[in-house]
Amino acid sequence: MNAAKICPAALVLALAATGSVGAQQWRCDCTNIVDTCSANVESRGSYLDIKTNMKQCSRVDYFVDGLPFVSVVVDGEDRQDWLARTTNPKIIVQSCQVCRDNLAAAPPLVKPAAVPRAAGAGAGAAEKTLEPMISGVAEYPADAQRRRVEGYVDVEFSVNALGAVEGAHVTASQPKGTFDAAAIAAVSRWRYPAEPERAAQTLTKRIDFKLDRGATRTGGAATPAAAGPRNQCVREDAVYNYGVMVDVGLINACTVPLLVFGCAQGTGDYAGRWLCNDSEQQGNVLVAQNDRRRGTRFAAGTSTGYRTFTYTDAFSVTRAPNSQYWWIACAERDSACLADARDWVRAVAGQPATVDPRNRSRAELARSN
Repeated sequence: MNAAKICPAALVLALAATGSVGAQQWRCDCTNIVDTCSANVESRGSYLDIKTNMKQCSRVDYFVDGLPFVSVVVDGEDRQDWLARTTNPKIIVQSCQVCRDNLAAAPPLVKPAAVPRAAGAGAGAAEKTLEPMISGVAEYPADAQRRRVEGYVDVEFSVNALGAVEGAHVTASQPKGTFDAAAIAAVSRWRYPAEPERAAQTLTKRIDFKLDRGATRTGGAATPAAAGPRNQCVREDAVYNYGVMVDVGLINACTVPLLVFGCAQGTGDYAGRWLCNDSEQQGNVLVAQNDRRRGTRFAAGTSTGYRTFTYTDAFSVTRAPNSQYWWIACAERDSACLADARDWVRAVAGQPATVDPRNRSRAELARSN
């Protein structure tokens, strides 16, 4: 029997009723986007519950604790297996797009007409710069760090319609070969906004490898010898750009546990004002990612009494797009530094963004690039 003819309507309906992967693959042609929709994603322990307001096939792009997910939803609901890492994950829906539904009785739907250019925008008008939604710093090679070698790598790569990086390769580097692999590994993990109508774009980025200044090295980790702010110990680990806001993950590159106090220009209700948070109020002490104390709980005194703390390896700063943030990092037992940092946060939090944070601090501050 000719296998090409074995596809009766009853079989198609049976596949659709089961909600199987096969049904999604047959029904949903997400290379043809015909409309937009709205979606809601919720964590249900061992799985994610995805719902849309459309019965047609829909593609939902979303982030769970900064990790990108894509679900193709049939008949308005789908489940995605998920191993829970946190009890209350941060879920952000990036987009919901209606795909061509091969089961629909209506004539095949076509792609919507392209949006015309704005008046005065000719063929030579500058295109919008493609910026990553998820990026992060490259891992510093241990041998180069030990030898105190610095340099850079220029990486060329393509971004496909799904926002994934493809074909990353080195076009220039200094010193040659020292940082190439680390730069390629970092760029390959970046993710850009998904746009089904967008052709693949080729980009070139320079990845700099710079060592901390004013710090000594012990066993490969930076350890400032003097008391006071340990700002040089704090580094960016990952950046999640959601358009309306940016989440920055900070890590501890030193061996000494730190309390971090950060202020950034806020979004939403805090737009145009400084929004501050600190690991002391969160009950966290920042340690290196390979520190054995990670996850350990303990009690310690604060300016308001004793409370429980947890050693953790990440501190998050939320800021407005295209803005900088400031921080003070103090060793957990440096009472003078901690007092200055608390006073600084109290003096800056809620103030207009025109206020210069440096004028409100007795201690030296650090600023993002």
